[in-house]
Order: sequence, then C-alpha cells, then structure tokens
Amino acid sequence: MMYALIKGTDSAASALRLIADSGPGHHEGVSTAACASLDAAFINGIIRWGRTVNDRGMAAFHGALVSWQQRLGMLPSKDPDELRDWFTENGGMWIIAPHHPCWPTQIADLSLRTDWAAPLCLWGKGDPRALVSCAHPVGIVGSRGVSDYGRQSAHELARQAARAGHLVVSGGALGTDAAAHWGAIRAMDEISTPLAGRTVAVFAGGLNHIGPKGNERLFEAIENHSGALVSELCPGTIPEARRFLLRNRLIAALSSTVVVAQARARSGALNTAGWANELNRDLYAVPGDVTIPNNTGCNRLIQEGRATIVCSLTEIGEFCHEAHRPRIIDDGDATTLRSDESQDPNAPEESAEPEDCDAVMLRAIRKCRSAYGHVSADGLHDILERTHPGEYPITRIMRELGALELSGHIVMHSGRISIATD
Repeated sequence: MMYALIKGTDSAASALRLIADSGPGHHEGVSTAACASLDAAFINGIIRWGRTVNDRGMAAFHGALVSWQQRLGMLPSKDPDELRDWFTENGGMWIIAPHHPCWPTQIADLSLRTDWAAPLCLWGKGDPRALVSCAHPVGIVGSRGVSDYGRQSAHELARQAARAGHLVVSGGALGTDAAAHWGAIRAMDEISTPLAGRTVAVFAGGLNHIGPKGNERLFEAIENHSGALVSELCPGTIPEARRFLLRNRLIAALSSTVVVAQARARSGALNTAGWANELNRDLYAVPGDVTIPNNTGCNRLIQEGRATIVCSLTEIGEFCHEAHRPRIIDDGDATTLRSDESQDPNAPEESAEPEDCDAVMLRAIRKCRSAYGHVSADGLHDILERTHPGEYPITRIMRELGALELSGHIVMHSGRISIATD
C-alpha cells in the first residue's frame, strides 16, 4: 500500500504530509482535500506499478490509511533529529533507502515480478557495505531442525563461497542458517576479512528483537566480521510467524543463487525456494538419504525440476560466479560521482547523437546512473520527464528497455540495468 502511495506522490515526504493532513485535528476542508489527493495518488501509484485497482483495493487502502494516521499519532516527536534517534535506537542502528550507495538494487525485482513490493528502507547493524560487496550473492537456507549432514552441507557451502569472495545471505535462525553464517565467518578467519566474502542475516522483526537468544554470539561475530544484520521492519516490531514468510522473500531477492541445504517436507526453506523461483533466481538443492525425513524437501525440489542438484560441497563453480575480492566502497566515495560522471545530469548534451529512441534511452540511463548511483525505471522516468516531458511514461520506458536488452545495447540482471559497452 505504502509503496504504491509513494510511487503516486513521487516522494515519501509528500505522502507523509498528506497522511498527516488527512488525520484528525485538521480543518474539515484540509482533511477532505488531503483524502482526495491520497486516493488519486494511490490510484496513480498502482497504475505506475503495473497493477489494477478495484473497490476492494481502495477499501484496503482506506483501512491502511487509518492505521498510518494512528501510528503518526504515536510518534514521540515531530522533530526530525529526535525521530532519527528514536528510529535508530539512539544511533545503534542505521537506515538506508534506495538512493543510498549501499542499497542492494536487486531487491527491486520484488516490485517487478511479484505482488509484494520491495522494502522502502532497511534497518541494519554492522557494515552496510556488506550488502553491495558482491554482484551475485549466494543465499543458503534450510530447516531449523537440521541433521549433522545438513549442518555440514550448509557450513561447507558457505565457507567455500566466502573463500571465493561471495556474499552469503541467510536468515539468522538456528540450524541451517546458523551453520551457513558460521561457515562464512570461518572463511574470514582462515584467509582474512579483506579477502573473504561477508555474510548478511535477514530478520523478521525489529532489530531490537533479533533472535534466537542462542545465536547472540553468532550475531556479534557477524558484526565483528564486517557483515550486517538487516530488517525491513522498524525497531519494536515483534517477529510474528507471518513475518518470517515475508522475510524469506528478502533472502531470495538479495540472492542471485539460492541453495537449500536441507529441508523437511513442510520447511519454511521451501517458501524461500518458491520466492527464488518466482524471482527467477538460480535454485539449487542438496540431495539426501531418502529414508530420512530431513531430506524430503530438497529431494522433492530436485525431483520436480524446481531445483538443480548440488553434486559437491567444495566445487562451487557450478552455482557461483568467478571468485573475486569483495567490493567495499569507501565511505568518503559513497556519494561521490566518478570524475567522468561529475557533470550536471540535466545539462544539455554537446554531442550530435541522433535523437532516436535508443539514443534518448541510453543517454537517460547514463544520466540516471550519474544522478542516483544506480538505474531504475522510476529514475529514468524522472530524467525523461525533464528532457522529454510527457513522451516517456513508465509503460514506454519498460518497453524501450526490453528492446534495448534484446538488441544487446543494455544488460539487465538481478534488478540492475547497465549499458553493455560501458
């Protein structure tokens, strides 16, 4: 709901102002006008998102609006500095949004391929640069009630992936998740942190409610080894059962490849596998003894053709890209443009490039990357509205991007858009 509203208002600040004006305590005329603007913005956002709106959807939006108004009334202050301290537990956490250089752009696939929107922001502890340290992270998941075989599989796969410089993503739970995180940490201890891949744990509640308690030493080790603990939910949010299923979509979206190390027939890891399939991620599963129930989920994924079999715990080249050093952006360079991109993104072009659609789109892609640090359909829309007002709605932008990809001019992978020759 909020994703569509912000998409329709073009900024979170505008959406917040309208929600505040629509609530109790305002003149009736102000409240009525704000409610009408909110309805229009929500409908606009739904359409821009490529969805359709109906009476049921509008009723759900109005219900959510009441909840948002109540939450605004519960805030301890309206002062931005006080709210910053409150939302970050007095600086004990960080918050990043899509404009931040550490934002993992691949999670935008959630908004393009599923009915669940991508997060509007992420709360975190540890090093946010871990999120962008690897172009194709590896997610390793499985059951909490794992056998020694499953634990060894998760640990060794994560260790080998981290030794090759890859980011390991999991859910911070007991069993398989913990084994995967510890495997990545062991790799860092073996070959030093600058060379080994990081690990990121994704949680289903606010970061002041991370658990289980039995993994507290693990969470400290992740932070101490330049990894990160992240959640899309603000501090104070209780990790209810339904939120774990939504958390699984983030694990899949952050990953380029998802490996199920061991899963029972009704394991939550199979939910993550479903998200991986829906998001077009590469899905692998470790096979196991058919007489042991712990292996039923993985064996079934392989049998149904939904996952590729993992044949070795050490030869990870079958599901990982080439080994590399982790990409760690410098704090001082995080918001600095490269010297060849430092010009005003809205300045007129000096080249005599033909004004055809391909040229316009390629120029907009470069400007978008220069202005925002990454390329998205919304960013392109903002650029093109300034250079070619009204000529490039979101639908046309998506169509032109598809044509450019087919012609080999651009590459689109895991939510990233780049020019093939750059």
